[in-house]
Amino acid sequence: MLPYLGCQAPPQPPFSHSEFYTSIPRMGPDEMKEPSALSLPEDVRLLSLSGDNISTTCEKLQAVGVGNTRSSYYYGSITSQYANIPTSAADLLEEASLYGRVRAFSQCQAAFESIEEDLRSHPVVAYEQFLAYWAQWKLLDSAKTLEDVLTQAQERDVNTHEHGVYTLLRIALGKTEVFTKGNFTRARDSMREVRSWLRDVVFDTYTDVQIACLCHYYFLILAANHVTDNFDHQSFRNIPFVPDKEEDELGLTRLRIAMQAQGRLRDARLILNAEMGFISDEDTKQQACRSLIEACRHPGAKEPVWSVESIARSTLAQSYRRAGNASAAQEETDRALALLKQAPVSTEQNRAHLSLRLDQMKATPYPDCQDSFRVWTDFYGEEEVESDSFILSSALGKVADAALEILQATPSAENKAMFWKCQRRNEALLQGSGDAYFLYMSKLFTGQSALSLFDEFGAVFRWHEEFQAQYPEFRLWTLLIQGKRSLALLYARLEQREQVVTTFGEMSEMMRQRDSFWTEDPHDGYQYSPQTIDNLDPIGTSSDANKAMPAFKAENLREEWFSEWINTGHIGLGRDAKDFSIVLGPQLAKGSDPYMITLLRWLRIAMADSELTKSDLECILGVSEPEQKMKESDLATIIEESTPGTLKARLYGLESRPTSSERWENMFEVIQDWLLHRAKHNEIKRQYLLAKLQVERLDSLVTTNVQADILHEAERILDLVFKLGEEAQQQFRGSTVNWRNVACLAKKTMLAQQDQETIWNEELPGFCEVLEMYQISLKECRERGNLTNEAATLLFIAQHYFYGALLLRPAALAAFFENLDASDTMYQKSREGWKVLKGWAKVEKLLSAVQEQLRLLIAPLAATVICQFPDEDHRAKSLWTIVQMAKSNGLGWLMRTNDSAESQLTEDCSRLDVDFVELPTLTPEDLQPVSDDVDGDVTYIDWYDGSFPGREMPNPLLLSLSSGESVKAVTVEMTWKEIKVAIDDFSFKEEVLRTEYASEVLQKLNPLVGSLHRLPLHALMIEGEPLIKRNPVVYCSSLTALNVAFKARRSTERKRASDKTPFQASLFGDPPSQLGKKALTSLAKKFSTEAQMGDALTSSNFATAMVNPSLSLLHYHGHVTFQEGDPKDHGLELDDRRFTLRDVFDMAPLPNSYHATLLGCGSGMTRTTVSNDVIGLVPAFLYSGAASTVSTLWPFDDADAAMYTRCFYEDFHKILKSGREGVVDIAKANQKAVLAIREKGPALYHWAPFVVNGYWMYRLPGS
Repeated sequence: MLPYLGCQAPPQPPFSHSEFYTSIPRMGPDEMKEPSALSLPEDVRLLSLSGDNISTTCEKLQAVGVGNTRSSYYYGSITSQYANIPTSAADLLEEASLYGRVRAFSQCQAAFESIEEDLRSHPVVAYEQFLAYWAQWKLLDSAKTLEDVLTQAQERDVNTHEHGVYTLLRIALGKTEVFTKGNFTRARDSMREVRSWLRDVVFDTYTDVQIACLCHYYFLILAANHVTDNFDHQSFRNIPFVPDKEEDELGLTRLRIAMQAQGRLRDARLILNAEMGFISDEDTKQQACRSLIEACRHPGAKEPVWSVESIARSTLAQSYRRAGNASAAQEETDRALALLKQAPVSTEQNRAHLSLRLDQMKATPYPDCQDSFRVWTDFYGEEEVESDSFILSSALGKVADAALEILQATPSAENKAMFWKCQRRNEALLQGSGDAYFLYMSKLFTGQSALSLFDEFGAVFRWHEEFQAQYPEFRLWTLLIQGKRSLALLYARLEQREQVVTTFGEMSEMMRQRDSFWTEDPHDGYQYSPQTIDNLDPIGTSSDANKAMPAFKAENLREEWFSEWINTGHIGLGRDAKDFSIVLGPQLAKGSDPYMITLLRWLRIAMADSELTKSDLECILGVSEPEQKMKESDLATIIEESTPGTLKARLYGLESRPTSSERWENMFEVIQDWLLHRAKHNEIKRQYLLAKLQVERLDSLVTTNVQADILHEAERILDLVFKLGEEAQQQFRGSTVNWRNVACLAKKTMLAQQDQETIWNEELPGFCEVLEMYQISLKECRERGNLTNEAATLLFIAQHYFYGALLLRPAALAAFFENLDASDTMYQKSREGWKVLKGWAKVEKLLSAVQEQLRLLIAPLAATVICQFPDEDHRAKSLWTIVQMAKSNGLGWLMRTNDSAESQLTEDCSRLDVDFVELPTLTPEDLQPVSDDVDGDVTYIDWYDGSFPGREMPNPLLLSLSSGESVKAVTVEMTWKEIKVAIDDFSFKEEVLRTEYASEVLQKLNPLVGSLHRLPLHALMIEGEPLIKRNPVVYCSSLTALNVAFKARRSTERKRASDKTPFQASLFGDPPSQLGKKALTSLAKKFSTEAQMGDALTSSNFATAMVNPSLSLLHYHGHVTFQEGDPKDHGLELDDRRFTLRDVFDMAPLPNSYHATLLGCGSGMTRTTVSNDVIGLVPAFLYSGAASTVSTLWPFDDADAAMYTRCFYEDFHKILKSGREGVVDIAKANQKAVLAIREKGPALYHWAPFVVNGYWMYRLPGS
């Protein structure tokens, strides 16, 4: 259900009829056993039925006396002002207003366009035009109409500040901007202006302009709830001024009665619509409607009875429906329809019945969501509906809601596609009309609900970012905070602690702005007295907010409080700080445990109200034997002095000594009886709290090894949840699978303790019993479409078969790999949503997702079993597949989705969902084109660390693939422990790297001869010489990343050859030595360009160079900063700021496949994640568009960098100077430069830091 602007029943976007009280006739049931006499002459109606054109109709209206005097105008909103415009314009306004009331908008617009052009900017004409646009839900046109008139009036020096029609235009514009901009500032200022104007005006002297202002004003009072929850309604409800009004009497009611007595039925109708939002009692609402209906029967009624009475009856019918009186509602609806047919227009032009039908359909209960979907789909497909954007948008909203219900009931690709088709059309219509408010609501509630079904988190983050960029002025803080709260919970789930803290900061700033928004100016004379939801009493039976705003029922407030209460995120702060929970409520209250806080408060109330006996309290508090003699007053003291922490300890015991099963059994029985049967608090809260207490009990036992207790408590919570009410049960449905899986593991452990064979023999009853429990969880996941839980359950089933697979039992092997593969596929599907994100946000969140502990088990489990395969060739090929899969889950996978071949996956930026496309794992054959492109043989070396949290793989797994040979797989003789010791010994400090000791330590890693990131393995000694002297060496974070770089460069080279794009180099730097500066300027001359140095070394210039589609070479020679603890700040030090890897990631994907040389201290430094992904500047450049890089592994001597520059670019310069196309072997160019430096300085420090990453062959164009 979508929250709504203060109404009792949340309608679908854009509005229910009650919100259109300023423009749309509320076509509803009419109480009319005999038709009421119309004040208009009968021949007016009959003449109009002939379908005359505008001018003819206007003449006929005048001929029968309509339009000759001001009092004869019936359909406009502010007809008292028609005397200020020519009669011809007034007549056309009357006709336009009539057509607007019957929703004949094409005829309505034609009438407006027939008014002389210079008169259309008259404020009276503009206001009536605004109402017509508003009725059609053309909000952008509504706003523009008002803005243009106000602007023109200022340009003509018209005094618009006097109270009157311009006040009306300003408050109408403020109301419109609530929707078009999501900004309440103009509305707030206009509300203050109207209040200042009308607070001393006696109510029964109001003009129609003042009544129109007042109705907008009261609409905004309701709307203010979505700006802030501390709006002081009472201080704004002191108008209209009624001298003898009772304290609790609604001034609007007295005003309506006065208008009825004066025969001003149109004004009374407007007031009635406003009045409905502030009356909570249905009997009172019905009485108000009947009062207006009776006034329509009065002989002195001078106004269009069919219009006014039909709206009154429509409103009455809705009240009857809410009260459950269906027969009376239908009777009123029929009467309203009969009245609508009396409108003085042709039958073809009269579409007023659509509004009535819409209200009827919204109130109709449908048997199921499929039936609802069919009915609403048929409705919005009608020709009349498609031409009415308000009715169409309302219908599409209902279709999308029904489609979401279908999707939630049966998650499937077909239902997902159906939902998004409906949702996108509705959002497109809202966006086209300029309705930012309901667009946000639609995305936040309907769209995000659908995305969460498939764990498409990336899409959630994406639309929040895009919405904020598209609507920067959106300041409806209550909604924004709700959106931020959902993001914070999502960040917490993904363990994005930095983002959680950032989001909290954003929420705090929003709350600060919100809380200061309504602070009154000192000249207004009103004292601001905020009312917050915190005023609610614990049970929720009454509140100040209820008294101030009767339309807000206590139940609605309880539900809102409940939704904030349950949105709790557990944020882990690591080993050095205690974890805590944060209640994401209005005040961001932080506490040790929100449930203990609530339980403690309720216990105090229960003791005061005698809900619990002395023995009950003793049982709950767990008093010891000597304490049992205490008096009730002593128990009261214990409760009053208890804190949430001490209460929790009494309930659950200590971590080292949890509460015994017997004591918990007794205590839970008492608490359950109390919360379910005796406590007087909200039922949903009571049920929810009871379940949370049992969940906490289960959590307190998981760290113990008492499997029988764990199994018993998991079964208890599963049994309890399915006994709760529907709404409370809904909060736990996503967790039942986890609890059942905990029970499975406990049961499996208990069975294994009795008989070890049960953990691997799939034929034993115990094995089958556990498997059956897992299958129940799997079925539940698939029914609910929860991809993450399905992936986890499939992994648990694979683990169930693991020991049998290790023994190479055929059935176990088949089931093990089948479930493991299915689990990996589900995890892949769950990350598809990240594709719609951009830049660093996409990378950061995807890397967090692939580092989930369960996901990290897949490849190590598979590798462990594969290592048992007897056939060496089959083992090696299988290990290759697993290792490439494991190393392409993060950046490699993202690079493939950025590849032009995959670009169609995210072409439609408006899409929030992404269809799953499984990318194949890299095969040895995929690398053959890379090898074929090289002059000579290529050997690929890949290594894999199969460790995961809780288990460390003893030895690295090394894979090699050479030209013309099959894959080889070996286990390295060194253990990971020995490797880590050697890495720790290998210091990157200059004083050590200059010594021979560094080389000696490095040689300990000789068995790897592969690619350990950050280590100069090209310096390993082979037959007495460094490896790089014998072979050019290239590094890459994964072979998948290498393959992407190869394909990207080849594609770019073909395009540039076709377009004859010349070589373009961009050089930047601030070398610390004169030699470095000289090398940089000399290089610039060779490439016929100018090096960007000094003031030109800016982030904007650097970014401009990167996005240049013709960029061939990017060279940087300067300072680089790398922090081991926070690699995100790894960056190039430019003149204005640090250009970090986040900036580089944010520019992805770029189409230029350039080469980047990054000569800065430690530019090649990286950090390897637990998912085998590498984070640093080099991976960032390769991800964003570079196909190859040169970087350094540690701080270097700038003279070495200068020499490297001269040597490395020699081949580039030769080819470009020749004017002919040629290929640079970057690996060989690097080899030549490194060896040249080594001849002058043999210490590792001088020559070993320079490394190549990515694809090393580069075809340069000819001139």
